Amino acid sequence: METSFKKLILVKSFLFLLIVFWGGYNSAMVNTNSSSENVTDIGSVLFLIFSILYMLNAFFLIRLKNLGRLTYLPLVLTFIFLGFISELFNPMQIKNDYFYLFIFYIVSPLFFIMQGFVLCILMSNRVREAFN
Repeated sequence: METSFKKLILVKSFLFLLIVFWGGYNSAMVNTNSSSENVTDIGSVLFLIFSILYMLNAFFLIRLKNLGRLTYLPLVLTFIFLGFISELFNPMQIKNDYFYLFIFYIVSPLFFIMQGFVLCILMSNRVREAFN
């Protein structure tokens, strides 16, 4: 069970990195550098900090540290919250290409499903005992 859990964390982290790379690729391809957007673009800074924390959390989960288990759900909820907040302040201009289609219709739904799997496994007694 632990090896399956660790593999799930690795795959989920890879999907997260694909989403982050797509976001960077998209903003580089669309190139909307208006000065009014830069003033209100705290979403990018928050998402950078969040991404670092999210990857650290994945490391803690793989190492079966209790800190990873305790911070996982708040980070998932923060991910959803940051997505809504950044879209409210600076709606993203999206370049509709094949990379977008792959990320939006395949990677993103898989990522959210895998987050749910990880949360369910974290609730199981066998894995919870491994963290203690």
